[in-house]
Amino acid sequence: MLFLVTMSHSAEKCPANDPEKMRETIEIVDKIEPMAKEFNIKVHFMVLSGLGHTTYGLVEADNVDALSRFFGTIPFPQEFTLTPVEHLQDAMKRAKEMLEQQK
Repeated sequence: MLFLVTMSHSAEKCPANDPEKMRETIEIVDKIEPMAKEFNIKVHFMVLSGLGHTTYGLVEADNVDALSRFFGTIPFPQEFTLTPVEHLQDAMKRAKEMLEQQK
């Protein structure tokens, strides 16, 4: 399944304010690909709005538990939103099939 991930934290909890947390964060980000593979997750992209203290990502995983364990490695408090999404073309293919069945 595809999930749109939104992670945000307050300015007060930002790792930029704590050199040790920033070092931990850099170490985690440097290991994203092997960690994702370990949890059977494909990271399509991760982007950051530094001023907004928010990270957005598109990830593919078999289940939410894998995502919880994967994102649980972040060394500072985050608010998470996981939104299941799908490719537009896949949704339209199903819509066409539904219309054909109604004939």
